[in-house]
This record gives sequence, C-alpha cells and structure tokens, in this order.
Amino acid sequence: MIDVLAFDKELAAGLDRSGPGSAHVDCRAAVVEIGRGSWNSMAFESPDPGGYGLLMLFGSLVRRVGQGGRFGAELLGPGDLLRPWQNVGAVASIPFEPAWTAITDTEVAVLGEDFAQRASPYPEVATQLVGRALLRSRYLAINMAIVQQPRIETRLHMLFWHLADRWGRVRPGGVTFDMPLTHALLADLVAARRPTVSSALAVLARENKVVRTPQGWRLSGDPPRELAELSDAQHSDRLSQGREVD
Repeated sequence: MIDVLAFDKELAAGLDRSGPGSAHVDCRAAVVEIGRGSWNSMAFESPDPGGYGLLMLFGSLVRRVGQGGRFGAELLGPGDLLRPWQNVGAVASIPFEPAWTAITDTEVAVLGEDFAQRASPYPEVATQLVGRALLRSRYLAINMAIVQQPRIETRLHMLFWHLADRWGRVRPGGVTFDMPLTHALLADLVAARRPTVSSALAVLARENKVVRTPQGWRLSGDPPRELAELSDAQHSDRLSQGREVD
C-alpha cells in the first residue's frame, strides 16, 4: 500500500487545510509491480477494477496499436493515469487490439472503486485525476503535430525535447532522461521506418543535439524552434477558443 498523496503531491493541491491529514489516510492504494517485457493489462483480480484507473509511479509503459504492419505508439511514464481495460478496438469499424509493453520495471497504484469511494470526500483529488486523464490527450495531440514535420531529424529532435519537458532532468552538459528508447520504438513514435530513424539519430549525435548515454539520452543546446512555434500555435488556439466562448 502507498499514500498516493504523499507520493504524488500535485494530487493534493487545493485540499482544505483541515482535510489533508484525513485525506492521506483515506487515499491509500495498492501497488502492482509490472516486470519488463510484454504486459497482459487484463491480469487483475477483476477484469475492470473500476474507479479512476492505474496511476503510474515508476517506470515506463508503451501502448502500441497497429494495422497491416504499421504501428502508432504512446509512451507513458510517472504521473500518467491509464485504464487499459477500457478498449474500443473490438467494436470499431476497423478492429484492433492494443499491445502493452513495460520497457522498464514499472509500478502502478490501483485507484480502483474502493479508492474512489474513500477519496470521495475530497473532490480536489478527483479534479486533479481528471486533469491527468486530459493531459494524456493533450500530449497525444502534440505528438500528432510533431509527426507532421517533413524531416525525420526534426521530428526526433522535437520528440526528445517534448519527453524531456515531462521527465527530463537538468544536469551539467545538458538535459537527460533515463528511458531505454529503442530505434524501433522511436520509429513508431515519429511515424517512420527504423532504418530512417537510425540514420537521423546519427545526424543528431554528430551535431551533439541528442546523444545516447548508458542510462538513456542527453540533449544539448536549445530546443528546436519548431517546438516553440507549436507552443505558440496552441496558445493562439486557446485564445481563439476563449474569444468564441466570450
């Protein structure tokens, strides 16, 4: 068991000063360990634990969906909320089944129905968890915008900085993040072929922009200007939507 609010302090944001002590007691959850490799996401005591889902504590998961030998991938890490048993592929016009892989040893907290009931007196926690679910859709939209870039080097450079914004650490010599991303996985993330990705990574390494390390990757220099332009475009869209609502 783990005190979820102590582990992930952002989830306690907004709690009344009189409530946090009780909330830390009530918002405890069981921890499930996922070993590296293919993961059967339905391997729970109940096929649908209900509640909010699984909150990632440590490690990295990949969700891959494909048809005809071509795949798209989503990378998940600490702080992400997922409900792997919730799948629309079986009833879609083009059926598909997602495949889950743990690229590192991973731990998740099960925020099931019992957790939801115990956390119900603290709507601030529910608000934060809903926000986590919405953030996944935002990150996927960013990834879709990245894969629209015509040059593979630009796609990879943008992707690495996008991932570094989420899980990177500033250290002497650049920004690092410790994820064992293979060339094949990167190819799925940027909608390219693996040999093309390998060639592009060699170019980025020669330019000292993205360098592989024993633990993961190191980024040097400034983020690509295309990523800043993407952020500016998103900001403009939000302002436009605000004006329409007004």
